[in-house]
Amino acid sequence: MNDNLDDVFDEKKIKKAIKKGKKKSIITIVFVSLLVFVVLNIANFAISIYFSQKAFKQWDAYVRLSTPNGYISETVDSRGFLGGMSHYKISKDMKIKSLVVEQKQYQYGLIPSVLISRGSGGSIGVTGEDWQFSYKENGWRELMFFHPNVAYKKYKSDEELIKSMQGEKIYEVALSFDKPYKQGELPIMQLPQMTWFWLNTYSKGQLDTFQQEAKENDWSATFIRENEALGFSIRNTYTGATDLAREYDKFLKLLKTSTYSEHKKAYNTMKDINIDDVEILGVVVYGTKDEIAEIMKDPIIKASSLGGVIDNY
Repeated sequence: MNDNLDDVFDEKKIKKAIKKGKKKSIITIVFVSLLVFVVLNIANFAISIYFSQKAFKQWDAYVRLSTPNGYISETVDSRGFLGGMSHYKISKDMKIKSLVVEQKQYQYGLIPSVLISRGSGGSIGVTGEDWQFSYKENGWRELMFFHPNVAYKKYKSDEELIKSMQGEKIYEVALSFDKPYKQGELPIMQLPQMTWFWLNTYSKGQLDTFQQEAKENDWSATFIRENEALGFSIRNTYTGATDLAREYDKFLKLLKTSTYSEHKKAYNTMKDINIDDVEILGVVVYGTKDEIAEIMKDPIIKASSLGGVIDNY
């Protein structure tokens, strides 16, 4: 009789021990799972932040190089696993204020998010009867440039267009020179506040390609587009004695930071050239109608291209 009772109690103890073991196992599994979940999320967050910051520097460098006086003014990240996608706004500094001109996206991380883009902006003059320039999302024209060492069939001139416009405005105008000038040779002794300098970053192979395109293609499509012209800005009024070395050093760092292949090529072309030997091909200036008209009178101006226009307040 006692033996049977002992067997029953032993069985109860065993079941109780099993239940207790199962409970401990479940608690352990839940705890470990939560710990792994937290650790993985922290690791994913840290990795995403690292690649997000790295991508921002690279893309901001690209924007600053490919858009005269442009920069990334806002980013919104959506994180995924070991990466994500950033939606960003491109603003352009128009001397008295900045305005958003485009919105785009880029991917980042070890496993970037899938990016589907459906284009933006547009172009006109597709028939060949007018200049085939492009415009940004906000309706501004993209600037056009003409390399002094390339013989084009026709050069853009927006002087009459600017003169015909009404109201107190600030105009953004790209001016291409008649030949390359080093700073010490530049005959223009003063330019308005916030002048952007277009530099000769092109290799001989690129110039040969430009010349061949200008010779074989229709005049309406043979020019250098805004994102192909590289340079830097100064905020103060330019005079012949202005020191451009600091801004030039920043420019080289941007070329080195950007992952765009053409910017890497430009860096390899420019890295050993001193600022005193850099060739200036043109400028982008910001000013009123009278200020712009006065600059365009200079005989070294070969072409002019109107970009953005804002109210002068």
